[in-house]
Amino acid sequence: MKSLISKITGIVLFLWTLGVFAQDTYTLSPGDEVSIVVFGEDDLTMDVKLNEKGQINFPLLGVINARGMSVAELETTITSELSGAYLVNPDVRVSIAEYRQVFINGEVTSPGGYDYKPGLTLDKAVALAGGFSEKASKERVTLTREINGVAQQFSMRPTDAVLPGDIITISEYLQIFVNGEVQRPGNYAYQSGLTLEKTIALAGGFTGRASKKRIKVSRDIDGQQQQGRIRMGDPVYPGDIISVPEGFF
Repeated sequence: MKSLISKITGIVLFLWTLGVFAQDTYTLSPGDEVSIVVFGEDDLTMDVKLNEKGQINFPLLGVINARGMSVAELETTITSELSGAYLVNPDVRVSIAEYRQVFINGEVTSPGGYDYKPGLTLDKAVALAGGFSEKASKERVTLTREINGVAQQFSMRPTDAVLPGDIITISEYLQIFVNGEVQRPGNYAYQSGLTLEKTIALAGGFTGRASKKRIKVSRDIDGQQQQGRIRMGDPVYPGDIISVPEGFF
């Protein structure tokens, strides 16, 4: 039974990190703006943004530390503190007027902060930032999210949910470099499982002058650039510099 409960708890936490339960478990943080309505009390009805400490200043009650509260908890707190001392049976409603921003940095056209809207996913967030740059690696996207006061990082897929306050980082694609006797010398995006043979194909194949048996690779190993021979079936790694020399005819 304990094992089953542990598994269920783990699944719930995983789904929460993807935003499935965002509306039910969302907690307030600096930058969120809440709408507070006290029916019949216009002076107590307002929209107010949490300051950098996660506080709001509410008439009659003064400073309320709303950080970490759900909207339901904030509603209960205001109702309780107004009851008796100031109002008889106050009818209070609290909702989120505006979520804190989502931040997108790295290889997008317009990095920066963007307003969160319910239903936001990674692909929609990237669209808000003008789309990927030419150097963006769509496979190297990192999400930083605060969970229970601790910043945690996750890899992201295009359809994964984004939550208010999330920081999305788009990394530059990993490159390999091919020069010498190939049809299209230059830089190419690294792909998992890449071999020398596939790399040469990316570069358009050999020229008629290429020496296929004397190909060299320059590779960073423990911070030092080292050179060696490489064969067609050998793997290629990010940052490799492939040099195809001219043959002797």
